[in-house]
Amino acid sequence: MFCESRTINNVIAYVNEYYINSKGLFNAQSNECLLEISGQQELYPFGKDHLISREIVYGDSAIININDLTIVINNYRIEAQNYPYFSFYEVDDKPQEGIYDFEKKKILFEATSWLGRSIIDKYIFRDFKKKIACRKIDSDSILWEFSLASLGKWKNSWDEERDFEIRHFIGIYNRIIWAFIEIGGFIGLDIETGELKYHIPEYDEAIGKTICKGKDFFRSDYFLNSEKGKILGMAMDVFIEIDLTQEPPFVTQYGLQEEFEKYNIKGKDTSTKYAVQDNLLYFYLFDQLRFGILDINTKEIIYISEPIAVVERDDCFTQLKDLKVSENKVYILDSNHTLHIFEREE
Repeated sequence: MFCESRTINNVIAYVNEYYINSKGLFNAQSNECLLEISGQQELYPFGKDHLISREIVYGDSAIININDLTIVINNYRIEAQNYPYFSFYEVDDKPQEGIYDFEKKKILFEATSWLGRSIIDKYIFRDFKKKIACRKIDSDSILWEFSLASLGKWKNSWDEERDFEIRHFIGIYNRIIWAFIEIGGFIGLDIETGELKYHIPEYDEAIGKTICKGKDFFRSDYFLNSEKGKILGMAMDVFIEIDLTQEPPFVTQYGLQEEFEKYNIKGKDTSTKYAVQDNLLYFYLFDQLRFGILDINTKEIIYISEPIAVVERDDCFTQLKDLKVSENKVYILDSNHTLHIFEREE
């Protein structure tokens, strides 16, 4: 289904057809240097026509117009972004928190405290000191706070009590903000009041075989499909589906062990990062150096690649680290900073 068309070495970060190395921003198809920039380790899409490049330690950032290859903003240290908004914590080398509206070209508000790292819809969320704080995107006033301590505690394998922590905020559906809690499952909070509406610590139904034990949830980049009203995610050899249209929400775990066995492999090292396109979930097996495709509707694995050829090092094993999908191409970055580009065969 896919064949490797090319590899690119010394890639620091990439967004499909664009990548950065120590010299600048490059086109992944032509390998042409588009813009000379240095000291950047992160690259994100920002709307249809812009990229954000960012230095990972101090946060020095630049917003790049990919049409005319110009830097349109470079005096902010950007922390979170969701077009057209971004949060910043320094402007022109002066400490300053705030939210910027890129379309309106203006600061919506400034703040004296940390705002958080998750911008969803027209809200920004902060997870700090065991509390979730929510602000509207145009106001410094905290709309509400939710104490994670109200969920109780959990015990690790040494029988030590630990507090629950936010893994990541997922999305807003039907006026409920959903988040994945480390060890604690999922919570749904009223977007206007912060009231706890739902706490889902385990799944309701299991279908299919899996190597996993227990009814709790693994780490994964769970995502919201707003059109279908479902939270979806994959980890190890299971696929999780939370139907938010039911009351209360209903969770199904689909075991994929038999699907993996069709390809004579185990889903023991499935990535928690993946890409979704046209109801297909693209994932990778980081130790087995393969990538695959799961049909979200049928819960069938429809493709597993052959092992990807990588350069082995004497000091460590090479692993796959990231995957992105764009139209008919799959981009995979390995731990040697080599970008592998695969194209769909006709």
